[in-house]
Amino acid sequence: MAVSTLARQSEDKYVRHAYMRRQDEIYFNNKAIYRAEQAERRSEQAERKNEQLEAENEQLRKEIESLRANQNA
Repeated sequence: MAVSTLARQSEDKYVRHAYMRRQDEIYFNNKAIYRAEQAERRSEQAERKNEQLEAENEQLRKEIESLRANQNA
């Protein structure tokens, strides 16, 4: 009876460790996915900011061109 109890406890220990390893895998996988999503959001934000800056630059170029035309007229 003691041997069967020890065997069952040993089995439980292996199952528990396997379960804990799986939980760790899930945690780190979810963490990697979260970080990837954050990086993607930051990239999209940077892209939008660059588009805004490009639009501002284009507007300033047009203003400079207009001022030069007025200066030469």
